[in-house]
Amino acid sequence: MSKRSADKIIESIIHVTGHDDRELLEASLASTLYELLNLNRVSLYRIFYEHNQPQCYLALEIDSDQALVRHSGDVLSTGELNALTSLKESLASKQPATTVLSDGSTLYSHPVINHLGNISSVFCLRGSDIHTYENERFIDGYFQIYNNYLHLMDESEHDTLTGLLNRRTFDKNLEKILAEWHKNLDQNDPVTEPQQPPLRRQANDKKANWLTVIDIDHFKQVNDQYGHLYGDEVLLLFANIMRDSFRGYDRLFRFGGEEFVIILRTTDQAGAEKTLQRFRNAIATYPFPQIGQITASLGYVEITAHAIPAQILGNADEALYYAKQHGRNRVCQYEQLIDKGAITAAPELDDQAIELF
Repeated sequence: MSKRSADKIIESIIHVTGHDDRELLEASLASTLYELLNLNRVSLYRIFYEHNQPQCYLALEIDSDQALVRHSGDVLSTGELNALTSLKESLASKQPATTVLSDGSTLYSHPVINHLGNISSVFCLRGSDIHTYENERFIDGYFQIYNNYLHLMDESEHDTLTGLLNRRTFDKNLEKILAEWHKNLDQNDPVTEPQQPPLRRQANDKKANWLTVIDIDHFKQVNDQYGHLYGDEVLLLFANIMRDSFRGYDRLFRFGGEEFVIILRTTDQAGAEKTLQRFRNAIATYPFPQIGQITASLGYVEITAHAIPAQILGNADEALYYAKQHGRNRVCQYEQLIDKGAITAAPELDDQAIELF
């Protein structure tokens, strides 16, 4: 492999760290490593945790065609994970691992550790001369720069108390989902489908994204009776139950105070309802130290391509308000409330008329 020039390395670092979007950052790093190391393949596996056990799926890949392909595939089976020896070792040790493959090439896996100390992703590099002193030093140094940059991003994107995503990142996440929605519509029928009126999804077999607003019931009484230290502990434990109750690719936000937001990714209405009811019950039955039992109210709405962020959030908030006004400790869906006449549908908003934040 030809020796890398200092100018080329500096240019690549500037290019990689020029992104404030995490997916673009990952894609840029994968492309840069592929080119600088003359690799056969770069794969990124996204990691999430279920019952404290890591699960992973392939998120993006660059192969010999030099084309970056994004995946949203299924979780790797035990057999598939066992076949990727270095990936399995990295998950177990939280350290880089190397495997020499049958064709003589090397598979090098490098875990990325998030602000909670968990593995958020693993880069797998495959090439013929990775396992040299020069290349190992280069890869290690490059990932140190990448990790430092990620930690700066984590500090700006996450709530300092709970570790959940903060309010300022919500708009970006929701806009990305809407952009993906429009892209899928354009690919299916770029001429006619965007002009059709918005359709309410009745069948449970249709996948969708859902936005949920959550409010802890009577939280002010907790602070008034037990003090803010116990109130903060409730918020911390509440956030931990959220992480245990939802999938790794769902998005969990703390909006401030006792208000939280969840973006459930790609599930049907029945699945969303089941997941949210399970979470509501987990909160209601959890023995919070000193406090005892607390409850939470939830309102949720389908995210459609024809609505704007302010409208989606407002509709979910209206469903939440209904839940709190009708007994609390319950889950209410905006569309269902409309269908049974419990509330009136809000007027459509012009996407140029209002900004969310």
